[in-house]
Amino acid sequence: MQKVFVMYKLKPEVSIEDYRKWSVSLDQKVTPFQPGVYRFEVYAIEGAEKGESPYQIVEDIEVESFEQWQKIVNSEAMKEVIETWSNYGDESTLKVIYGKKVK
Repeated sequence: MQKVFVMYKLKPEVSIEDYRKWSVSLDQKVTPFQPGVYRFEVYAIEGAEKGESPYQIVEDIEVESFEQWQKIVNSEAMKEVIETWSNYGDESTLKVIYGKKVK
């Protein structure tokens, strides 16, 4: 199992409420049900211990593998999610990292 974190800021003109509506009505209805996705949770970041958080949104995703995740993102089933995300997320801030639990 692989953990993927997708982190980004919203575009300046996008409110967290507008983003929340999109996330709940589309992203969270499509993404968790793709083959190889075990868990999909979206967090609105409210603050940081020191300074300002570099991200407003963090997606915490458990998947079969990072390679499977890349296939999912590029699949026809995710097309609307990926295309409409750009109406909300600031692509210049987008970071995707992945790893495995330290045991």
